[in-house]
Amino acid sequence: MIFEWRSYDLGVGKALEYLNLFSREGVQYATRHLPMGGYWLAESGPLNRIHHLWIYNSLAERDACRAGLAQETGWVQGFMPRGFPLIERQENRLMRLERGSEALAAVVATRRQAHPALAAGAPLFAPGFQSLTLGAAPADALAVWRVEQGENPGEILALSPGTPPAPDGARAHQLLRALGVSPLS
Repeated sequence: MIFEWRSYDLGVGKALEYLNLFSREGVQYATRHLPMGGYWLAESGPLNRIHHLWIYNSLAERDACRAGLAQETGWVQGFMPRGFPLIERQENRLMRLERGSEALAAVVATRRQAHPALAAGAPLFAPGFQSLTLGAAPADALAVWRVEQGENPGEILALSPGTPPAPDGARAHQLLRALGVSPLS
């Protein structure tokens, strides 16, 4: 499997605007085609940064999924013209799983499930926090990946529940808040 971790830096103060737009007017189109694993806002470290995880069987499946989304009128004519101008920088990592969990396995099993738009009045974020660690992995991580393509190949990236302390050897340790539409939350 290929785990794609995308990070977007948005303009100062634009993260909530983007996330509201995606959760209420984009997720239903994106997930008809792309297999979403998770979606988060960074609460520490670089601010106005969002992270999202997509899970593919292969690069061929990734290409086919992205081509399908490019034909989705609601995405191309609705979300993209309003959401994409808010993004200032994008980073992408293609990773392989080193260690998983029951929670991750459940998300992988339902990765092709489309997600409805967040209902009016529903909270934007799921309750609680998660932590993203680069360079090391906490013992209780939900998932530990190794970067194969992108910045810092060979580096460990780990997603953990709650707010564990940074493990020895961590290059970065960020507090994340999952969107209400995020499968891993």
